This record gives sequence, structure tokens and C-alpha cells, in this order.
Amino acid sequence: MNIATRFAAAMIGTSLLAGCTTLTEGEFNTMHTTLEGSPVTKRVAIKCIARERSTPLNERTTYAAIMNVSVAKYDSAFCNRLFNAVANGRLTYADYRRLSSPGADSSKLIKILQGR
Repeated sequence: MNIATRFAAAMIGTSLLAGCTTLTEGEFNTMHTTLEGSPVTKRVAIKCIARERSTPLNERTTYAAIMNVSVAKYDSAFCNRLFNAVANGRLTYADYRRLSSPGADSSKLIKILQGR
């Protein structure tokens, strides 16, 4: 696997899933294009599942309920839905920037995580 693929996966996993707004718009657009055009990169990015499994059980239970999935399926559903939304353009840079804003409207993200 080449360095660009690993970099894209690491950038996504550490920034997007953490809810931190550390990516620039250019970096986000690069990530989107990479995920959109490379199924291999998307599969690597979905390795966030291991990280989600380390989320405390009470949080996973809450998130799973919001997402309408079982706790056992939460981690893979979360990662797949989030990365697919970036890849197909449903989650935009503006949406990403709003993730860290406490008063932001998160309804779009909730719909994405619910698979709608």
C-alpha cells in the first residue's frame, strides 16, 4: 500500500472521526477525491472500526440506538456510513467544520449515520 493511501486513511481517521476541525478545505477535498476514486483507500479508511470498538460500552450503546443498529454492528456501521458519505459527497467540508460547533445543526450527520 502506498504512502498516499496510508496518509489519506490516517488523516481521515484522526481528524474526521475525532470531530476536530484540523483539515483545511483543500485537504478535505483531496480526501473526498481519494475516497471517491479508490475502493482500496476506502477499505483502508474503514479500519477505524478497531478504534470505535475501544469506545466505552455506554457510549456505543447510545450511538447504536441513535443509528438504529445493534451494539455489535455499531462500529462497522459508523465507519462505513461516515466514510461513504465523504466519498459520495453527502458529507461536505462545511458539514465537517460544523461537527465541532456545539450549537450546530447535526441533523444531516444523524441522517447519514442512520443510513438515510
